[in-house]
Amino acid sequence: MSKPKSVFSILFLLILSLLLLTGCALKLPKLSSKPVPISNLPSESIFVDKEAIYNRTIALLQSAKTSIYVEQSEFDDPNLIQILLAKSRAGVDVRILLDQWQKVNHATLDQLKSQNVSIQYFPAQKGQINHTKILIVDQQLAMIYGPPWTAEGLLAHDLAVELSGKSAWKAAALFSKDWEFTTTFPLTVPETSALPDDKIVLATNAKVKQELTEQISTSTKSIWIEVPEITDPDLIQALLDAAQKGRDIRLILDRAVATKTPVTLEKLTANNITIRYFPSKPSLGMHLAIFDSSSFILTSSDWTRYSFVSNHEFSVTVPSPLASTKLGDLFRQDWAKSTNVTK
Repeated sequence: MSKPKSVFSILFLLILSLLLLTGCALKLPKLSSKPVPISNLPSESIFVDKEAIYNRTIALLQSAKTSIYVEQSEFDDPNLIQILLAKSRAGVDVRILLDQWQKVNHATLDQLKSQNVSIQYFPAQKGQINHTKILIVDQQLAMIYGPPWTAEGLLAHDLAVELSGKSAWKAAALFSKDWEFTTTFPLTVPETSALPDDKIVLATNAKVKQELTEQISTSTKSIWIEVPEITDPDLIQALLDAAQKGRDIRLILDRAVATKTPVTLEKLTANNITIRYFPSKPSLGMHLAIFDSSSFILTSSDWTRYSFVSNHEFSVTVPSPLASTKLGDLFRQDWAKSTNVTK
């Protein structure tokens, strides 16, 4: 080894030893950072309230050429029933899963089953309510619903999200799992898809809460929530932690929570979280959270511990600035017509 190189090596070791002994740490520059996923979901894929949701549902059903998969908590709409019967008679593979504990589903199941439509109750466990509300057409398009397919449910202030990328194929795969769980017979869903990756995350059951918690904890500016009620202690604590970091947190809730959960409301408002009550008509149906005006989550569940632990729930996380901007405008409109909750 040459003398200059030897001296340099000794000096380097001395400096490194000094840093370690004094408790200093070398801060190496980050060579790369994980890119934030951005979805190309357009704002036109967001459908708000009955007319828009219902008309798009009919169009999707009528466009089906090979298969229609439906999973609904409640379903008794006569027009949609007739479309499904017609599609089944035309040779389209129609599969339907309904919650077995809702009375409105009994007549629907009897009517469709009598016409040889593949329809079943999910789940088999007593006490577990299936709140999942999805439609998948030809394993290429999917609609994730806030409202059920009933006259009353569609009257609520709610929304639906249409998926046309790889998340639609993922929705078909999730439906196949539910179908197999119910009937023991899986559906034929390809293991891969050529659809474009739309960066959308689908979650079920306990993972719904995980998605919400992660989005709340990683938000940097704002968290706007529109949901009938929130009582899950972990989500409440996540919101309190975010409020301490200075996030703009706003909640639009159903007025009924004023008497159901007054202690929770007091805790939230005492920590600079602003809450307003949505008008009683139409009723508030959506379970929506918008983060930093750039991503959103739509869930099927109430934000309660029981819903996350006991029920069969579904959520969609969409990191789309375009769609989130549309929902942000909707939130501002709802915020303006809602009533303040005083501290």
